[in-house]
Amino acid sequence: MNRYVLRCVKCGREYEDDGFRLRCDEDHEPAVLRTVYTKKSFSLQEHLPGMFKYYDLLPVHRILEGGAAPVTYKSERLSRYLGLDNLYIIFNGYWPERNAFMETASFKELEAPSVLARIPKDHHGTIVVASAGNTGRAFAHICSRNHIPLLLVIPEDSADQIWSIKPFRDNVKLICASGSSDYYDAIKLAEQIINLDGFFPEGGAFNVARRDGMATTVLDCSYGAGRIPDHYFQAIGSGTGGIAAWECSLKLLGDGGYGQKRMKLHLSQNYPFVPITETWNRGLKNIPPLDEEDAKMQIHETCAKVLSNRQPPYSIRGGVYDVLTASSGYTYSVTNEEVFLAMRTFEEYEGIDICPEAGVAIGSLIQAIQQKKVEKDDLIALNITGGGERRVKRDNEVYFLEPFIKFTDKEINGKGIRKKLEDIFVVR
Repeated sequence: MNRYVLRCVKCGREYEDDGFRLRCDEDHEPAVLRTVYTKKSFSLQEHLPGMFKYYDLLPVHRILEGGAAPVTYKSERLSRYLGLDNLYIIFNGYWPERNAFMETASFKELEAPSVLARIPKDHHGTIVVASAGNTGRAFAHICSRNHIPLLLVIPEDSADQIWSIKPFRDNVKLICASGSSDYYDAIKLAEQIINLDGFFPEGGAFNVARRDGMATTVLDCSYGAGRIPDHYFQAIGSGTGGIAAWECSLKLLGDGGYGQKRMKLHLSQNYPFVPITETWNRGLKNIPPLDEEDAKMQIHETCAKVLSNRQPPYSIRGGVYDVLTASSGYTYSVTNEEVFLAMRTFEEYEGIDICPEAGVAIGSLIQAIQQKKVEKDDLIALNITGGGERRVKRDNEVYFLEPFIKFTDKEINGKGIRKKLEDIFVVR
């Protein structure tokens, strides 16, 4: 018997998983598939490495090298500073003193192993991943370690984010979207490539393995705290992490051993690029069209540039709007000044550097406290989505992945892009 099936949240149709399915075949509005596991209660598989200890709730068929687990601990100093009694920090990064060993210093290291371990071992195509930085770093790290072919597409100004503490193998290739390109242009370029023979998409928010991999943050916190958190704080770009967190809370409700109180989502973005925050706070189901130049200017002004998805899965069935609605959740807009203050505060009270995206999450927690959206004794989960980058670079030699080709935004949006890609990738 299979460990799980995929179920459409719109029509309920179920599928056996072939490792690649992203969508339902029925003719209805776009909707996510969710994993439904035969085993309703999960057991920690301590003998498995890293995040694979949560194998019971991962849609994977093999175990890969690399990829660590989140580390959850109950905060003392930061909790006391904020006036909270039950602040649980989910740390994703490199912090040896806390037994945190994510070599990419980012929780995207939870996505890549799960996605890649879902793919059948005998498949020989090349996975294509578009990224604004840390997702690409994680996929490059895991693919290189496991000899899995990867074509990574990123904006050129994110190229310095693609590093590793081990030399990259030749199975990992990098393409940059240059000129005035942003993450959206990288996505458009990746979509052109996956239409060529021999390539297939990672899938983004529609990939159940990506979401269940990220959901191990909630698993880890709930397992450590003994119950589902009352509140979950995370910074978002696409919002996929928020979707994943909510889906995980539903699985834990079904388990029955972690309480029956529903978790409230608190999702935040870095001002001035806050399309999800503005749309939710206006009570809208669909994000209004974004002016391309305005959006690029807003993204340029943010310090947490990886939170820069211009087409997030907001209005799809089972997407960000639905999970915020189901959880009676909140969204926040956090300025650069608030982010930098939060980063300094965390390092002062907890003792490790964190990424700007984690600073956005802390900034939203501070706002929630000020606005009395949380109580002093509530169990609060704070997802520190990246930390210890300075530490890992200090402790190790760092290698960068050099791009083998670049395309300007004019080329990407021009009529001749497919021919150029065919000339590079298609064997005639």
